[in-house]
Amino acid sequence: MNLEELVNERNYILGELKAYEDLQVAMEKIKRFNMENFTETTIKVYDTSNDPEMEEITESVVAVKIDELTDYLLRISENINRLKLGENTETS
Repeated sequence: MNLEELVNERNYILGELKAYEDLQVAMEKIKRFNMENFTETTIKVYDTSNDPEMEEITESVVAVKIDELTDYLLRISENINRLKLGENTETS
């Protein structure tokens, strides 16, 4: 991948990471609300992107996805830095 493609991929991953972090916060708020009002701690969220099969998304699934995206983001950032360092070396 060239620098532009890596930057675009990084921006996409940042957006996806933000969405999962927002989902994690929302799930925590819903769980807290349910505990305070209904003494219920179970919450079910489903991924409907693979209709008609709805996949349940649990808090642990979201946490694992955030970890995976963060690791991938770090690898992309390292590649971007390597390319930038290579360009700076070539122009010096």
